[in-house]
Amino acid sequence: MTNVQRYLRPESVEQAWALIRDGKEAARPVGGGVDAALYMPPRVTTLVDLSDLPLRYIEAEAGVLRIGAGATLTELLEHGRAAEYLNGIIPETLRRVASPLLRNLATVGGTLASAHPWSDVIPLFLVLGATVVVYDGAARAVAIDEFIGDRRAVAGALITEVLLPSPAAGAAAAFEKFTRTGFDVALLNCACFVAIDDGVCRAVRLAAGGTPDMAKRVPAIEEQLVGGRLDDEAITAAAALAEEAIAVRSDRRASGAYRRILTSAGVRRCLRRIAARQGGTA
Repeated sequence: MTNVQRYLRPESVEQAWALIRDGKEAARPVGGGVDAALYMPPRVTTLVDLSDLPLRYIEAEAGVLRIGAGATLTELLEHGRAAEYLNGIIPETLRRVASPLLRNLATVGGTLASAHPWSDVIPLFLVLGATVVVYDGAARAVAIDEFIGDRRAVAGALITEVLLPSPAAGAAAAFEKFTRTGFDVALLNCACFVAIDDGVCRAVRLAAGGTPDMAKRVPAIEEQLVGGRLDDEAITAAAALAEEAIAVRSDRRASGAYRRILTSAGVRRCLRRIAARQGGTA
């Protein structure tokens, strides 16, 4: 951080955004500071500390779980409201993210802003149907698919909160992650959401990340499962389709061939867990 010349602590979202806007590429917002500590581009001369902003909250309101962008992953993991959401899928997932020390620092907003391809939070939010609220002169809500898929649409905006909708009755979710060590980033991860009514899958969202590209939903598997029962046959077929429908490639962490195997295993494990939670036998 030898190039940093100014350290600013705005007291409002509006002030923070104005400082970031006016500073352009020379200004960088800082939440928990995890990424800032690892790498600071030489062009950055101003740090805008967001820790004083009123964004460190987790609330349930009108059936929606509201998560302030300043909340840390540990705070979200340990919060009672988050634990109540969809049978505890949030703490179940976050316990597998990084290490406790990093979770104590990393913020929800920072996780989304960094948008690392191996992020475990992003595939979870994708399948939960999250909405990201940003401020760029005015507050506006952006579906997480759009937020992740088109970064230009939110360039320069400040993330203020994440909204998780109330899940439908008969819904369940699961998360799976493959790593070399307990605290390592994902070689591949997978999250699934299924809403079942009268034994039939009415809504399905499935996402895979660490492929090693950015996490994406997998429409081919979702469409195959909707309208049918989540039984052994359906799960086996979905796992087989995963090897074709989820695009993978090699990098220094894993080969594309190995990741292709992991896609099948991840989808199978998630769907079996969901079936078991719904009282099935898969």
